[in-house]
Amino acid sequence: MRKLFVILFTAITALSAIADDAGIIPQPASWCVAPGSIRVPEKVTIATTDKHLCDAASVAALQMRTLGIDCKLSSPDKAFVRLSLDKGLSAEQYRIRVQPDGVKISSGDAAGAFYALHSLKQMILNSQTGVLSCGEMTDKPRFEYRGIMLDVSRYFIPMEEVKRVIDVASQLKISKLHLHLTDDNGWRMEIKRYPLLTDVGAWRVARNEIFPGRMNPLPGEKATEGGFYTHNELKDMVKYAAERFIDVIPEIEMPAHSIAALAAYPNLACPIVDKFIGVLPGIGGKNASIVFCAGNDDTFTFIENVLDEVLEVFPSEYIHIGGDEASKEHWNQCPLCQKRIADEHLADSEELQGYFMDRINRYLQSKGRKSIGWDEVSYGKPKEDIVVFGWQGMGTNAVDFASKCGRRFVMTPARKLYLIRYQGPQWFEPLTYFGDNTLSDVYSYEPVQADWSAAVEQLLWGVQASLWTEFCHSPEDVEYLLFPRLIAFADMAWRGKGTADWHSFEHRLDNYLPQLEKLGVTYARSMYNLYHKAKGADGSVKVDLSCIRDDVDTRFTADGSEPVASSPLFTESITIAHGTTLKAATFRAGKRCGEVLTLNFGINSASGCQITSESSNNGLEYVLTNGLRGSNRNSDSEWVGWHNRTAEFTVDLGCVKPISSIALGSLANSTLCVAAPAVVSAYVSNDNKVFSLLKSVAVDKEARFSINPRILDIDFGKINASARYVKFVAVNSGCIPEGYAREGAPTWLYFDEIIIN
Repeated sequence: MRKLFVILFTAITALSAIADDAGIIPQPASWCVAPGSIRVPEKVTIATTDKHLCDAASVAALQMRTLGIDCKLSSPDKAFVRLSLDKGLSAEQYRIRVQPDGVKISSGDAAGAFYALHSLKQMILNSQTGVLSCGEMTDKPRFEYRGIMLDVSRYFIPMEEVKRVIDVASQLKISKLHLHLTDDNGWRMEIKRYPLLTDVGAWRVARNEIFPGRMNPLPGEKATEGGFYTHNELKDMVKYAAERFIDVIPEIEMPAHSIAALAAYPNLACPIVDKFIGVLPGIGGKNASIVFCAGNDDTFTFIENVLDEVLEVFPSEYIHIGGDEASKEHWNQCPLCQKRIADEHLADSEELQGYFMDRINRYLQSKGRKSIGWDEVSYGKPKEDIVVFGWQGMGTNAVDFASKCGRRFVMTPARKLYLIRYQGPQWFEPLTYFGDNTLSDVYSYEPVQADWSAAVEQLLWGVQASLWTEFCHSPEDVEYLLFPRLIAFADMAWRGKGTADWHSFEHRLDNYLPQLEKLGVTYARSMYNLYHKAKGADGSVKVDLSCIRDDVDTRFTADGSEPVASSPLFTESITIAHGTTLKAATFRAGKRCGEVLTLNFGINSASGCQITSESSNNGLEYVLTNGLRGSNRNSDSEWVGWHNRTAEFTVDLGCVKPISSIALGSLANSTLCVAAPAVVSAYVSNDNKVFSLLKSVAVDKEARFSINPRILDIDFGKINASARYVKFVAVNSGCIPEGYAREGAPTWLYFDEIIIN
């Protein structure tokens, strides 16, 4: 009986093998191994007797051939893979049976068959011996909407690259492409009724600065950068995507992010606008507040005519109509808009936006289509049904609106799914905005929160990864930001709730990356780079190192030499001595995986000392005394910041010490609203109660508002004093002055190190 029990237990274990044993992405719902195996033939043949599956099989076979699998369609009696429809399976659902005599795939529809073939493709590519274990895989997606957004306005992505992204995304079982066709920086779709949209709106003046630092165009400047897609190009792209089971959803932005359209047809702006309207090369400053006039009926005629051509090109059931970040500055002063508010019995300009979006939504409904909008469309109580995309922060506006109004929504939160953000330690990454959205951040994102009701969860249509392209200048830049994070997103969007397993994903990702390499796709290796945290304690500085990959070793040196596979293994915090250069990198199987992290510690009298302060905005006060200098990026984790206010902080030297010099590291980069302080004052005390002014230093205006990232050491010169406590009061420089790209924007103060000797 005992032997029988062991045999039965072994069999049950084999038949209930967990999904990641298949080694594929996205993670399937179930993969049960059965006895036996089958060798994959040199020529993989696919057959079906159902004509509805032929096109899916043909495209999948083409994609398999590009990855080195000799694959073609054949007659059923000779096929290695046989496809059939099963009415008992739902849309996109499939079942794969690997048997000694071949592979049988059944699916609920053609999309399911397509996805099944790509799961099988990965199993074949993962096989080291050319032999597949027998078993059964049953799979279906968690979400219907599994989307990627491409911003083709800020960077005009060549159509060839758009198709390339579609091709890779389809193999990851992504179902939607949201195409951001219009914005302040360019109009990208041919509209035959309004030729100026592409003659004027598709082109901007050339500027060499980074996106947020670009000055607005002047009247008469020649616009040379940009481009647009013709009707035929877009129709061909839509067909190409449909063959790969991706639905293309176009977006026409309104009422804001419409400068490109208004540059072509300025009569559609509020009549009180007295500025030159030109396509914006960058953020645009105050010019970005110009929006479509909601009181002008010509605005709605124009938009409806544009949408008529959009509907002709794009068969998608849904059209995205924007709705985000609409300034009400001109609406509040415009007589036409104020008359509209009165005539429609609206409370204010927020409700006027609700009216605007509802009117467009009703027009689309009259054409048999439906609308999508960013989460601001939930403002002003729109009366008509519209799908809301939750983007701000963690996307909670869309959740709140869904719970109140019962609307369907999609989660694309900036803090988790905006792929413009840094994807690894910023020391090694191309310049962009904000903080990090790492591979593990994207993979581990769970859209449904514990406080959601069951009703709200039912309204969640799906999730979307959004790629904004302010910092893209080439197709390679686009791919670098997309991959491999899009792989993590695809897995998250497909897999079942509560089934995330980072260690499993690492293994499956390693299986998948060679496919990108075969396709020549650029992808980031940021996942192998090291994060650091250096923090002072009791007069010393301790350093921790970490990597989002948990299957690598971290090796380090403290003598300035390059780390190698035999260097000391990092296992716990390291205490740093004066003048140490710490170098570290990740290794696996004796080979270095990531970049070498180099940390130069300049230890001084303040290093490791306690800091007290009025709370900063990012909570990183400890970096002021950790011996490390920051890069020229304020979000690299070595800068402590105060927004739009004076900064005040005190360092406790531990005992009364002689002081001969004081310096404070600061940062200036007006393009990102970072300004050095106007004045910094240093005070000293022995009891932390009574302070006396030691010295004040004023910073030159041009240096404070540098348009290029600049690290400024505010030097107090020679000092002859002694004290235990040194307090700094740094006065914010106020808003960006006139004549700068970010004119009028409030500023940040950032400091990286107190240097006292």
